[in-house]
Amino acid sequence: MLDDEELELKLGADSIDLIDEERKHLQTIIDVLSPHPTDPKLDAVLYFLEDRKWLEKGCIIFSQYFDTTKWAGDRLTERMPREPIAVYAGAGKSGIFIGGEWKSVKREQIKKAVQDRTIRLVVATDAACEGLNLQTLGTLINIDLPWNPSRLEQRIGRIKRFGQRRDRVDMLSLVYHGSEKPTVDEKIYEKLSSRMKDRYDIFGTLPDVIEDDWIHDEEQFDERLREFTERRLRANAFDMRYAADVDPKGARWELCERVLARHDVVDRLSRPWGSRPATTTPI
Repeated sequence: MLDDEELELKLGADSIDLIDEERKHLQTIIDVLSPHPTDPKLDAVLYFLEDRKWLEKGCIIFSQYFDTTKWAGDRLTERMPREPIAVYAGAGKSGIFIGGEWKSVKREQIKKAVQDRTIRLVVATDAACEGLNLQTLGTLINIDLPWNPSRLEQRIGRIKRFGQRRDRVDMLSLVYHGSEKPTVDEKIYEKLSSRMKDRYDIFGTLPDVIEDDWIHDEEQFDERLREFTERRLRANAFDMRYAADVDPKGARWELCERVLARHDVVDRLSRPWGSRPATTTPI
């Protein structure tokens, strides 16, 4: 078998360069076809958990899909076999990886283990967004993003709530980047940012779960914030919410003489089309 020096004399330097380039491409193919190829999002999760010490603060990792959630739990327990990792999903699908082995448990057991601080890493679907208090955890990672900004706020609300010991909580959202055209992740991120900007323009509330790229001018941002604060101090809650919909010549809501009960609503909705009461009372 010829060594590199003999091969270079036989084929020439240009051929050696070509062979090296082929080796790189072949190695890329081998990496892609290997039994456990690396995933950029998984690499990022491990980096933040280990190198950035997020695991020490406690972390919940969210995905919309159970398959992704279970896959993340499988990969993480391979990397950290001594770390108990909970998978919180739909009924009958929840469990804990202990020593790399899967054990099905009820969701209430996971909640208690997190509250008791015996588990500090949870991988969850959006089934965990409601009715789950995880203020013992201090960080959150979104493997994928939901289209609805309210769903994103529900996720961060699992740890950003009363009883949280940290002054601030940290959140990371992972997005695949496309070199030629936007990926689905990038389209969702852009749509979320746009919807949150619209919400700020309408209500003046500030999104705190995604990067505010749409705020370009700091002075303009401060001015708009002052305007909203002053308007809120001058107006009452009804005016803030319904001022644009109230007809000045119509029934005056502040003159309402009684509070409607459920039977009043049922009575009004039960009237046939075209039926009008003899008198009209502002409500």
